[in-house]
Amino acid sequence: MIRKLLGCGLIMLMAGCASVTSAERPAATATAATATAATDAFCPVTPPTYDQPPKDPNADPFGYGPWQISTDRALWVGLPPEEIWHTGGEKVVWIRPAGTDLTISGERIDQDGPPLEAYIPCCYPTGFQTSELTFPEPGCWRIAAQAGEHQLTFVTRVEAQEKK
Repeated sequence: MIRKLLGCGLIMLMAGCASVTSAERPAATATAATATAATDAFCPVTPPTYDQPPKDPNADPFGYGPWQISTDRALWVGLPPEEIWHTGGEKVVWIRPAGTDLTISGERIDQDGPPLEAYIPCCYPTGFQTSELTFPEPGCWRIAAQAGEHQLTFVTRVEAQEKK
């Protein structure tokens, strides 16, 4: 009987912990450790899609892998190795409709911070496009991209770049 009561109490405790509301979430503070812990626990990361993008005459085949893809499948962004974004510059592969200009923006959503910096070189004539994304600090980020009428928005977690 005591085992049953303890088991029920543990289940009730676990159920209560699983239903934390946004009002009960800890506020992010200025310390990096607290910000990282809050980000890890409460960053609604958009899961990647594993697929192969369309072939492009100006690029080698991309192969099957993790991507963020717009709902109309016209705009794709390749994820970095191990699907982890880092502070500092990241070279990024995009697939977008040929002849459209790509714009990219990003903002932290777990606390205030400087915006994402995006460098998008000119003159890629087909769908393949590279860029460099610079995340100034770790945290939970919302990235928005547009090419013509096509839009892609996703949420990702960014970790601090390891010092070499």
